[in-house]
Amino acid sequence: MPTKFEMTPSFAHVNTHETTLAKRAEKFLQSKPEETVGFLIGEGTEAFLARAILLREAEHSIDVQYYIWHADLIGKSLFHGLIQAADRGVRVRLLLDDINVDVEIESILYAMNQHENIEVRLFNPFASRSFRTVDYLTDTARINRRMHNKSFTVDNQFTVIGGRNIGDEYFAADEETNFQDIDVLAVGPVVRKVSKQFDVYWNSKVVYPVSAFSNNKSTLANLETLQGQLADFVQTQVGSKYHLDLTDTDLFKLIKGVKGSNEPLKLFRGDIKVVYDDPEKGFGKTVEEVVYLKTLIEPHLAAIKNSFELISPYFVPGDEGTQYLVNMEKKGIQVRVITNSLSSTDGLMAQSGYSRHRKELLEAGVELYELKTDSKTKPSRSLRRGGKAKSSLHAKTYIFDRKEVFIGSFNFDQRSANINSEVGVIYLIPEMALNIAQYVFDMAVKDSTYKVELLTEDRILGGKSFSKGQVVWIENKNDNEIYYKADPKTSFWRRLNESLLELLPIESQL
Repeated sequence: MPTKFEMTPSFAHVNTHETTLAKRAEKFLQSKPEETVGFLIGEGTEAFLARAILLREAEHSIDVQYYIWHADLIGKSLFHGLIQAADRGVRVRLLLDDINVDVEIESILYAMNQHENIEVRLFNPFASRSFRTVDYLTDTARINRRMHNKSFTVDNQFTVIGGRNIGDEYFAADEETNFQDIDVLAVGPVVRKVSKQFDVYWNSKVVYPVSAFSNNKSTLANLETLQGQLADFVQTQVGSKYHLDLTDTDLFKLIKGVKGSNEPLKLFRGDIKVVYDDPEKGFGKTVEEVVYLKTLIEPHLAAIKNSFELISPYFVPGDEGTQYLVNMEKKGIQVRVITNSLSSTDGLMAQSGYSRHRKELLEAGVELYELKTDSKTKPSRSLRRGGKAKSSLHAKTYIFDRKEVFIGSFNFDQRSANINSEVGVIYLIPEMALNIAQYVFDMAVKDSTYKVELLTEDRILGGKSFSKGQVVWIENKNDNEIYYKADPKTSFWRRLNESLLELLPIESQL
């Protein structure tokens, strides 16, 4: 790892009260600065618009932190927005995890770092920049620990925090697979707390500036070339399918003042907690040594009296988590889970970690629902670019007694709990928790998921014979129920691969 380099500490700008975004925030807060005001963003197109608008409005600072950033339509468009803001004099701090930084992204980051108003840092980077296998083999324990955090904060006045990375598939721009996710665009105390979290990571010893790496030979000429390339790329997207999808969104029409085309924004107000892992979790420090996010969530879990409803794309409860959920059921607490199906998931290993515990959970009374690949909201179905793409779940949301709700990057799995660093917000806002629970678990779940059940007796269902103790998947289609004996819409080989992965002792890494 590099040893001879300078990394000057820096912190979020605080004197931003006269900015355009500060004045917009004041209107949302309505003379109640002690409250956080949030707006839920479920559609990928609107999630992109929110970020793009914030970049255009930025006047003082942009702090961006992500696990994945692709060099695709979405990634390049937002890179372009960051550079444009820097050209206006805005300070840009970009913090990425290094695990997904490929050669193309690396060259972009190195060039961007040449800008006088942009600084790029990497979390827990590879020492070998050109031959990463060396680090995988010689420094496995360190390289295994990644920064999964996701936050997007502008002028220390507005923040977007949730489950999305930066890439086409997270913003309904991919023609093959798009992730269903949720973000919250928020103002108020939450922004300062997210900024504090960013500063803790930005100034951590686990983080390195890209200027420290010996293979970074970029110059101002590389930055100028990149600026031209990104500007040309963005120009070619004018009038594209995705551009038209954006202009069709309710958020775009609301901004443009198109009358009668949409409803007013549904805003939620109240108290919040920002929770996150200490970045030194990346050094392998234990829960006894530093603060873990899972520890901060535990009091909210312990206080549950009636229901725990969770949405996690990679649901790997492990033996301990499974027993925890089983014990909840024994106490009379209703536990309901939405996760990916074998057909919708992009993580086969994580799916194997869930399926090995599925029967035990069902026996205890835990309700399990698995996302269908053709699950889409009405706006998503009308997309020109990604309307026919397969759906996959990516949201990480936990609802406690329908009174509090966690939204962030934390999966209900072993990796989020014990290995990676994570961030999220617990909204102590009953109206918000109830709204999400009612929409997802009382309404959307019926048509968008398979309900998974364990038969307690031999039965004939849909003309098929099922045995006692058998797991069955139930699909609701046009008010008719269709029954499956094996994971729906999957091939024999995919099911076989999952079964083989179940046999491997890898659950602690999933």
